[in-house]
Amino acid sequence: MGRPIRNVNPILPDYSEGIQVKTDDSDPRFISALARGLAILRCFELDQKLLGNIEIAEMTKLPKSTISRLTFTLTQLGYLRYRQEFGKYELAAGVVGLAYPYLANMSVPALARPLMVELAQKTKTNIGFGVQESNSALYLEYALGEPSPNRRQRVGFRVPLVRTSMGRACIAAMNYEERAKLYAEFKAYYGTKWKDIHHDLDLAVEQVEAQGYCFAIGTFKKDTNSVAVPFLHIDNHTIMAFNSQSSDDKQPLSVLKKNGQLLLDMVEKVRHLLIENHTRPKIGRV
Repeated sequence: MGRPIRNVNPILPDYSEGIQVKTDDSDPRFISALARGLAILRCFELDQKLLGNIEIAEMTKLPKSTISRLTFTLTQLGYLRYRQEFGKYELAAGVVGLAYPYLANMSVPALARPLMVELAQKTKTNIGFGVQESNSALYLEYALGEPSPNRRQRVGFRVPLVRTSMGRACIAAMNYEERAKLYAEFKAYYGTKWKDIHHDLDLAVEQVEAQGYCFAIGTFKKDTNSVAVPFLHIDNHTIMAFNSQSSDDKQPLSVLKKNGQLLLDMVEKVRHLLIENHTRPKIGRV
């Protein structure tokens, strides 16, 4: 699981909470060297563009000698670039190539974007679309409706499942077995904090079951409220969600409920577009 948080309700959101840094596993099929290389790539964030071997070693809890060999290899493969003037590494263009096939084959963002832009302008909130990935939700599309938007809210923006409406909506979309497995991981990870978190997640699931959407009121960023609607892809496996996010003064509970209904309406339109696009005869090479 990701790195521990310092507070149940942090004043400043911990953007590293949803990042999985796993480098070892008892399963004999698990290749630790591969996991360690990927863990290095996950260390780079918006506010950590440049990292040295010592910093990466501290973040991954791996020996510096191991990190040195892995960063050299990743540089040779085009996933990292060494900046001589800083003595540190940054992500290189090779990582985009890894993400491109996934993004290009994900039809929902392109179909949903015009509707998201329309709703963002109508509600003056930021509309996001994300997919559940481990213990976080990863943004695949966004539409900004606030005059001073969050600079992080872009494609690739990652937020923890337990503290955000998008994450909670994803949890609500899971079947019992999937949710029970995730809860077991959360219990081990959050320890004594799990009881309160469990209550909040159960409440979110109840909200989705009753009204189709759930809330996160100041639970990730103190002055930010959000509402989200789960969206299960037509493949019946990929768990996603749409959200509306804004400052607490612009989106109190009464407005959250209104925007939740608008999200539900938008999701139905997206679902119809997705079905139509899926069944439409294809032109060109198969």
